[in-house]
Amino acid sequence: MKLICVGGVSSGCGKTSVAALLISAFPRWAALKVTPCRADGACPHARDCGACEPPEGGFEIVTDRAVLAQPDTDTSRLLAAGASRVVWLRALPECLPEALQSALAVLSDSCGVIVESTTAIPLVQGYRILVANERSREIKDSARACMTHVDLVAVNLMEPDTAPRGGGLDAAATAPVAHLCAALPPQHPLNREFIELCRAAVYNV
Repeated sequence: MKLICVGGVSSGCGKTSVAALLISAFPRWAALKVTPCRADGACPHARDCGACEPPEGGFEIVTDRAVLAQPDTDTSRLLAAGASRVVWLRALPECLPEALQSALAVLSDSCGVIVESTTAIPLVQGYRILVANERSREIKDSARACMTHVDLVAVNLMEPDTAPRGGGLDAAATAPVAHLCAALPPQHPLNREFIELCRAAVYNV
């Protein structure tokens, strides 16, 4: 099973949009959305959706399509992009290695999986992408911690004609840099080049 893990330097950088773009370009691939939970249940975005609540047993694997397809969720966006199947993993940080293996086992019959998660980047044996955009100014701690595990930095341009910049990335970024605009279709030249780069890395061509 092939794996691509997509993380982000900060909230709002376009991580889910890039994951959805890759789903639309890799037919029959599944998607795994990973949400880190907190022992105190506190949400870093001050939302009251319950996603950050600590699950019983340390992690929870959600496969119910009715839950995954709820409007305005990352999982619904991955479904809409054409994922053959979507699984949502909620896990406490100390349970993530075991939880990730269990969630991927649920998708073991898939030809490939797009994993949307920053914290999972060091744990994924696959192609690992860190997303930024030209408006990013800060790098969250989880992104900085995985910087040495990244295979590609993807700068998601808000507009295709925007001058490419690294955004919030600094000298800590040592991986190659590619540019794309996830708001545009996969056929756009900017996105086509990014997708072909990922395809070549995944399939070793």
